[in-house]
Amino acid sequence: MRILASSVTNRLMPHFQDTPDISALVPLRVMLSQKYQKNQRGFTLIEMMVIVSIIGILAAIAIPSYRRYAIINAEREAQAKMLQLQIQLGRWRSSALTYQGFVPQKLTIDSDGKTTPSYAYDADNNTIYVPTGSTASNYRYKITLVDGADPTKTLLASGLDTMIGRTWKMLAEPNSSSAKGGDFILLTSTGTRCKNTSVALTANDCGTGQEEW
Repeated sequence: MRILASSVTNRLMPHFQDTPDISALVPLRVMLSQKYQKNQRGFTLIEMMVIVSIIGILAAIAIPSYRRYAIINAEREAQAKMLQLQIQLGRWRSSALTYQGFVPQKLTIDSDGKTTPSYAYDADNNTIYVPTGSTASNYRYKITLVDGADPTKTLLASGLDTMIGRTWKMLAEPNSSSAKGGDFILLTSTGTRCKNTSVALTANDCGTGQEEW
C-alpha cells in the first residue's frame, strides 16, 4: 500500500507543479487597473482653457459678422421699399399731375394668409415702417415721406396749396435697437440716391462721406 500511494503521489506532483502561481498575476492586474484609470481621466485645466479660448475667438468673429449681415439686409429691405414707393408716386402723378394727396399702398395679411391691399400711412400721414406689417415697436427702418420743397409738410397737406406736391423727398432712418449701426438712406424725386451714418430730413444730400446706392 505504501508503494502504491507513493506511486500515485509521484504521478500527481508534476500536475500540481504546472499550476500557475496566482500571486504572480496580482501586479499585472494592478498595472492594468492603473492604465484604465489613466485612460478615463478628464480634461486638464490647460485643455479647458484652450477650448474656452477657441470658442471665444470663434464667437468674436461670428457675432459681428452676423450683426453686419442683419444690418445690410435691413438696409436693402428699406431701399427696396423706397423704390417701390417711387414707382407708386410716379403712377399717382401721371394721373393727378401732382404728388399732392399721395397715399402709399399697404398689404395686409390676415389669419388665413390672404393678402388685402389698402391705402394708408403707418403714422403721422408721412411715415411708412419697414418691413411691411411692422409697427412703431418692432420696425427696422422708418421711412418719412414729405414734400420736396418744404420737408415740414406732408404730401397730404390740407387746402389748395399748389406749391405742395411738385417734388418729394423720403428718408429711411434705422431703428436704434433692431438696426443699430445702419445708414440713413435718402431718395428724392430730383434723382438724389445716397446714404450716410447720419442724414437730416432737411438736407439736400447725405453730406461728407456719402455713398450712392
